Amino acid sequence: MGADDYLPKPFEPRELVARMQSVLRRSRKDAPGRVFRAGDLEVDFDRRHVSLDGAEVALTSMEFALLSLLTRNRGVVLSRDLIFERLKGLDDDSFDRSIDVLVSRLRQKLGDDPRKPRYIKTVRGTGYAFTA
Repeated sequence: MGADDYLPKPFEPRELVARMQSVLRRSRKDAPGRVFRAGDLEVDFDRRHVSLDGAEVALTSMEFALLSLLTRNRGVVLSRDLIFERLKGLDDDSFDRSIDVLVSRLRQKLGDDPRKPRYIKTVRGTGYAFTA
């Protein structure tokens, strides 16, 4: 019926907690989304590794955080303010154009043309979306 475990009554609370932790550990190992693939782009979130056409792409921590944010929200337009808020590493006195510069550097490293985007699409006046 899909059950992972069974605990008959009466049971010790410590036993229940131990079994729940065991189920959670098993589910984390099998969790989808640890490696994201879109065409020839591959992002391994656990190892913080990005490859394009099988070649490693060296990203800064902020570029990886941005790519991770965009891929985890693919198809959703993220505003500059939301991206700025989620990327905590940016200075408080930075401005929203710093997001544009960060996106530009990421596009350059991914070989993405802003006029014909394969990965990151600019939504004028709103923000960015991962479209692959």
